[in-house]
Amino acid sequence: MFHTNVDFYGVGFDDKGFRVIARICDFNPGKSRNKEKVEALLSEIEQTENVAVAEIVDADTYNKYLNSGCIRDAKTGQPVTYVPPEPTAEEIATNKQAALDAEYTSAQQALGQSLLVANLNGDTDTAESIQSEFADLTAYYKEQSGAIAAELVAATEGSDK
Repeated sequence: MFHTNVDFYGVGFDDKGFRVIARICDFNPGKSRNKEKVEALLSEIEQTENVAVAEIVDADTYNKYLNSGCIRDAKTGQPVTYVPPEPTAEEIATNKQAALDAEYTSAQQALGQSLLVANLNGDTDTAESIQSEFADLTAYYKEQSGAIAAELVAATEGSDK
């Protein structure tokens, strides 16, 4: 485990429990004589944009936030392993559409190059074949885009119930 010569840190967390800011706490926050220093450190942290909670933690706890993929649990105030949320139907559809767009653009460019070469060579049979492939590609793209949109609508309607 990572060790440091610092015993305490002032840490600010956003409303989801992610660490936003940290400051070294170079005094013992448990000593009553340091009450004003604690208040000043926490006040400084709270003024940072997006900080919802500010607290002083020991070095072991801070290390969990820093190196162990933990976030602050809103209920317990303790570090818990971050589990990313499942992607939404909209995110899945957006990713599918982006992949389809990239595939379509690449195929379109390849066909365009082939058509240019066929036309330059005066090869009308090949040019017609390429134009037919392009029409099929465009139809496929429109069909797949429509299917992605339909999936999104169905998923959205299903989540409204």
